This record gives sequence, structure tokens and C-alpha cells, in this order.
Amino acid sequence: MENLKSSLFIIGNLLVFFSLYTFIPGVVDYFYEGTDWVVFFVISIVCLFTGLNVSFIFKRKDKDVEILSAFLLTLISWILLTFIGALPFFLGTTSLSLSDSFFESMSGLTTTGATVIQSLDTTSNSILIWRAMLQWLGGIGIIVIAIAIFPILKIGGMQLFQSEFSSKEEKVLPRTTKIATGIGFVYFFLTIICSILLFFSGMSFFDSIAHGMTIIATGGFSTRDMSIGFFDSLYTEIITIFFMIISSLPFILLFQTLRGKVMDLIMSSQVRFFLFLIFVVTVIVAFWLKRYYEVDFFQSLRISAFAVVSISTGSGFSTYDFSVWGSFTTLLFLFLMLVGGCSGSSSCGLKVFRIQILIKSSVTLIKKIIQPRGVFLPTYNSREISEDVLSSVTGYFFLYIFVFVFLSLILAFDGQGIITSVSGAAAALANVGPGLNEVIGPSGNYSSISNFAKFFLCLGMLIGRLELFPILILLSPQLWKR
Repeated sequence: MENLKSSLFIIGNLLVFFSLYTFIPGVVDYFYEGTDWVVFFVISIVCLFTGLNVSFIFKRKDKDVEILSAFLLTLISWILLTFIGALPFFLGTTSLSLSDSFFESMSGLTTTGATVIQSLDTTSNSILIWRAMLQWLGGIGIIVIAIAIFPILKIGGMQLFQSEFSSKEEKVLPRTTKIATGIGFVYFFLTIICSILLFFSGMSFFDSIAHGMTIIATGGFSTRDMSIGFFDSLYTEIITIFFMIISSLPFILLFQTLRGKVMDLIMSSQVRFFLFLIFVVTVIVAFWLKRYYEVDFFQSLRISAFAVVSISTGSGFSTYDFSVWGSFTTLLFLFLMLVGGCSGSSSCGLKVFRIQILIKSSVTLIKKIIQPRGVFLPTYNSREISEDVLSSVTGYFFLYIFVFVFLSLILAFDGQGIITSVSGAAAALANVGPGLNEVIGPSGNYSSISNFAKFFLCLGMLIGRLELFPILILLSPQLWKR
């Protein structure tokens, strides 16, 4: 009960913050002489009074949050904010159904980028900026959680990333506050720089702000049906590529870089592996396009670079419809979807460091088979990988694949084709957004998917965003007995 009270107190404060957050798109809509501002203002007022009352009722002198409370806080906050975030889509001019509104909101907060809105070009500016704001909030939210909570709980090998911001202690709120301050500065700074550069590349002020938020969140929501391809600008694409990559790197290392510790970022094993992977796949896809589609090499390099970075970072932006590039790129992009970016970034997926650990473990096993008397120890960043980390990563990997297969079967059971089922499951679980065919690919959306399938896709988005274990652990009776 005390854990629940601690969580409710913080959720009350969160609602107060969210009331100010929902006020912003209302002001935007009023400025553009729209009609949705009333909806945003009413939601803002309701959140404000509800939050103040909840905070007052459950106010505690000891504001430290223990591990169980952190679990509760994470899950309840995400679901509650998704419901509130869905209201403007349901009550506003988009007039989406309640299920579609929830899907759009969940896609936003989990930075997935899957949409059911069929005409973004005619959608009101307030709804477009609200979608961007949801992704921006979800992006920084998961970064803080991944750095503050996951290492303590040893989720999927995250204990490798204990840092000066993350120590092993039962109380998590003071550390989370410290992390949020440092990471928040970097996150906000990158958003401003990205938006300014997009504006000077030819975007309107509104489009540059909206895309700046969703690029840094690696979210993928655009203000245009054709996504980044609408602007048809090489400079816009280069800026987008650069900041998608930056946002997929560990934010704790980006923060250290701003403090002058550049070598921490350069020497990071997962950063180098991630950049190398992007480079190799980009070149391969460029040669594929040149050979089979007779595209000029530099043009194919431009097209492939954007697509590969967008998929591997989990952003989901597009300039061309990569779903029609053939079976080779379909399978390759499916792999990139599942891998994702670096730990402690706004991207999702399995994460690069887990793939590295699995590869190193497999290589070590092969060496032991060849030389039974030899002593071989897998290392990561020049440190030995403990059995605890290895078992955690292995368990996470197989659980991730199990959930992926389950979601694929659910979509297939709903009557979807093989590519739609498999890529849709991967796009939801890895929080990428668009799938890999014409139905849910870059040129389509999820509006034709049934409510039954959308429910499981929403569940997949949430599980993927919170890295599986927080939700599954909350279902454990042993945790509640404690």
C-alpha cells in the first residue's frame, strides 16, 4: 500500500506537468484559428485539478521511491498518459475512434511512429504538434528509465552500464532527478539545434519544430503524408540522418562529451559497432539498388543511407517506399528493425550491446570446443562479461524473440499476410513504425488493421518500449509478496 501511495503522489505531480504540456498545442491551435483548442484547454484544466488533488491526498514526507514503486510508476504513468494523450484524437477534428485514438497515442508515447491518420497534409497543426510532443516526451522518458532503473534491476544485461549517475541502491528518485537534469539538457539542446538546422534547410518554422522533436525522439511522426520525402531536399535528409544517428547513441555519453570527455563516446564498443553496421549495410543496399534498379550510384547511396539509418535507429522516416525494393532488403531491414540502436538512447529494439555480447559468447564457445584446455573469457569494453550478465542477455534475447513470434502469429491469425504479420510485429516491438509492405509500409498506414490486431500491437509497443521485463515482473506474485 505504501508503494502504491508513493506512486500515486508522483503520478499526481505528473498530471500537473501534463496539464501544462497539453496547454501548448491548445495555444498553437488558437494561434492558427483552429477549433481543437477547446479540447486541449479542457483536458489541461481537468489534468491540473486532478493532479493537484491526487498529490495532496497522497502527499508523503518521504518522497523516495523504492524499486516496486518504480515499477508501478513506470507502468501506470505510461498507460495513464496514453489514455489522456488519446483524447485530442478522439474529441478533436481528426474524429478517430477510441481504439484508433489509443493506438495513435500509444504509438506516439512509445516513439513507434505507426499511424492511423490517413491524411496528414490536411490535419490541423495542433494535432500534428501534439503527435510530435507525445513522441518527444516518450523519448526522454525512456532514456531516463533506461539509465536510472534498468541497470539496478539487471534487465537484459543493463547492469553493464552502471555509471556515476547509477549506483546500486533501493531509493531511485534522487538518482532519477539527477539523471533527468543532465539528460534533459542534452535532449533539449539537440532538439533546438536540429530544429534550427531544419528551418535553414528550407522547412517552415512549424515543420522544423515538429520534425526536430520527432527526430531526436527517433519517433518518425511527420507532418506530411510523404514524410521527409515531401521536402525533396538533400540538406534536409543529411540533417535528419545526422540527428537520427546522434539520438541512437547513449545519451549519458553525449552528456559526457559536452563535458569534454569525447573519448568516452569514441571508445565505446557499441557506438563503434553501431556506426560500422550502418556503414556496411548502407553500402550493400546502395549496390543492390544500383544493380537491380539501375539507379545512379550516388543517388542510390543517398536513398539507401536514409532508409538504413531510419530503420536501424527505429525512427521510421522515409524518402522513398523501401517496401518495393525486393526480398533482400525486406529481410535485411527486418534484421535491422530488431537490432535497434545503443543502450541509453531514444531508439529501441534488442540494442546493439546485446548482439555484441551474444556474438562474443558464441565465439568463446567455439574456441572452447576447438581447444578444450584453453581459457577463453568473453569481454566487453575491455571488461570480462560475467555469467550474471550473460544469462541476463541470453534470457532477454529468447524472451524478445518469443514475444516477436507471438505478435506475428496474432497478426497472421487476424488474416494478415506473412510480410504484414512479421514486419508489423517487428515494427511494433522494436518501435520502428512502418512495416515492410504496401499495407503498413511507408506508403500505407495501420488504419486498415482490425481493432483486435491493434490491441496486441499496442501491447507490443509498450512491452518493446519498456524492454519486456518491467511489465512481466509486475505479474510476478513473488514481487508483491516482498
